[in-house]
Amino acid sequence: MDTATDTAPEGPVFSTEAHAAVEKAANSRRSLYVPSVLEHAAELLTALWAAGEKHGVAPADWGWTTDLAGGTLDVVARQYESAPKPERTVEQVLALQGHLTDALKELGLTARPGSPGVIVNRGPDTPRGGYHGDADIDVRIYSDGGWAFSFAVDRASVMSIVAPASQAGASQVAEIIRAFVRGELGNVFRP
Repeated sequence: MDTATDTAPEGPVFSTEAHAAVEKAANSRRSLYVPSVLEHAAELLTALWAAGEKHGVAPADWGWTTDLAGGTLDVVARQYESAPKPERTVEQVLALQGHLTDALKELGLTARPGSPGVIVNRGPDTPRGGYHGDADIDVRIYSDGGWAFSFAVDRASVMSIVAPASQAGASQVAEIIRAFVRGELGNVFRP
């Protein structure tokens, strides 16, 4: 075997069409997705389309019967939204919160430990939220689930962020929070 010519590609392998289909499906969901999750779903969708083609089913043929891209995204997202059994320990949750805090600070945001999440100071372009429209942002990783954020007030709406429960996932969550704080996402909490 010649290792110079037989190298495996690094990272996920997916078609641009599959990625576009997954992104379109993500836009119709009530969660936000980090890039690595979208790539994971696109890789699976590419493989499903390839399996279908082996049986004479073109990728476009799936549309008349099912939302294969959306179903693929939902199946992949479930892997990130449910904690492994047993649940994460307090130490694991605190470590992930620490990674998130560090990543947020690296992006120029002011973040501090909260109870039980990480509190991020709002910016001038952050959508209005909270009783007076001036609430900071509360970002959490659950011991029995995934990432989420809300305005840091009682009974605030919660938006899930589908991301790995890892240091790399925390960095990707931080990117989404930065976009929210800068007003780039708009108010994702509006129906």
